[in-house]
Amino acid sequence: MTLILFAAALCGSLDQQMSDGIRRGWRSPTMDVVMSTVTQAGEDYAALGSGVALYLCGGPRLKRAAALATCSYLGARAVLLGVRAVVNRPRPEDPNPGWLNSSFPSGHATSYFAAATVYALKFPRLAPALGVGGTLVALSRVYLGKHWPSDVLAGAALGTGAGLLTVRFEKPISRLLRLEDSRVGVLQPSAVGLSIVTVRF
Repeated sequence: MTLILFAAALCGSLDQQMSDGIRRGWRSPTMDVVMSTVTQAGEDYAALGSGVALYLCGGPRLKRAAALATCSYLGARAVLLGVRAVVNRPRPEDPNPGWLNSSFPSGHATSYFAAATVYALKFPRLAPALGVGGTLVALSRVYLGKHWPSDVLAGAALGTGAGLLTVRFEKPISRLLRLEDSRVGVLQPSAVGLSIVTVRF
């Protein structure tokens, strides 16, 4: 128990130091605009909207990746809510956010990496750009005072894990979502509707 308390105190101290360094050391009008813009990539509507748009407009490979990315996102968000209910951590600028908006883990980082990991695995050439994007999203949450550094690290790990598991179990997920072909795959409208309804919490 003593070791756990010590680790928690150490983590809190490092969080505070890193957060202060980013928020104060990087502060400028230009960075305010950049970070406020970049952070939008981690919003729920960005993950869902991009998935729907890519599915509707893309070819067979892109349709399949979009369906899997949406599945990864939904799974990650479900786990995130469970963790938040247990941890219920205050945010840097909100001491009483309520468990649904708990600081740990970061929802933006979780959502972005859950979808981006799937796209990176399906389209390896995009991996570097997606990685840079994820880093910027994570940093933006700290810069804007919405999360502690450990929050975004945990969110990134959770999202990445969800993406890896989704691709690892692609075949059973494809059957569950009624993808017509394991190589091409067309998601049935009923499955898409279920996903969109499920995510509205």
